[in-house]
Amino acid sequence: MIEKLVDFLLGFLDQLLPFKVINQTDKGVLLRFGKFIKTIEPGIHFKIPFADEITPHTVLWTTQSLPAQSLTTKDGKDVVVKAVIKYRIINVETFLLEVWDAIDAISDMTQGIIFDTIKEKTWEELQTTELKPLITRKARSEAKRWGIEVETVTLSDLAKITSIRLINDGSILS
Repeated sequence: MIEKLVDFLLGFLDQLLPFKVINQTDKGVLLRFGKFIKTIEPGIHFKIPFADEITPHTVLWTTQSLPAQSLTTKDGKDVVVKAVIKYRIINVETFLLEVWDAIDAISDMTQGIIFDTIKEKTWEELQTTELKPLITRKARSEAKRWGIEVETVTLSDLAKITSIRLINDGSILS
């Protein structure tokens, strides 16, 4: 209860102050009465209390681990794939104002690209094809529309697996 009161008071104070400091690691957007005015760079910025809202976001390079995916290759081999994306925000306006949960979007999009790439290759082709540049190029193209620059998508695990599925009566299909 007290935490909520403290949060409310801090938010009120933030609205009341006629300035906002944006850290060196961030960029942001200035909204006036909810409408985009401009992109904000690091430093001190003056604002109209209760009319302006400055929303900062970190724009440093970061990585995101993708969950393991169980996929089937073109020749019917079951494989598991795990990947890591290295990216940063290059257009904070697009990132904050045009995409709902861009971090989830980049994760889902990259998993889709990995799925499409793996299903088009045989297990033997996966061993000889350089997948990293192929997947990175596709992810980079898609993510740019969301204000994100993808440096690389690295497959941290690619292995054959045995897939076992249970059916309703408890028996096993393999």
